[in-house]
Amino acid sequence: MSDLPIPPDQYVTRPEFLAMRDDVKQIEKDMAIANVRQEAAQTDLNGIKTGLNDIKGELKTMRGWRQFLLTGGIGVGWGVFQGICHYFGFGSAP
Repeated sequence: MSDLPIPPDQYVTRPEFLAMRDDVKQIEKDMAIANVRQEAAQTDLNGIKTGLNDIKGELKTMRGWRQFLLTGGIGVGWGVFQGICHYFGFGSAP
């Protein structure tokens, strides 16, 4: 304490500095909240990337004639179903 130029009880404080300190405190709180939200968003993005990598791995294993015929059959079947619904007037297609 002896190295201070003025003893703490003799410091002159101005209200502008106190107001600025409140603003700085508010900014620090806002930054802490923003950092937490950014960390949560980064965690979500990492989870999404992991999920996409899992899907990509599954798609790589689905190559072959069996999967080709299966997905093609599903597409043709869905097209036939839509055609029947359209013929009988079901659905919203004109």
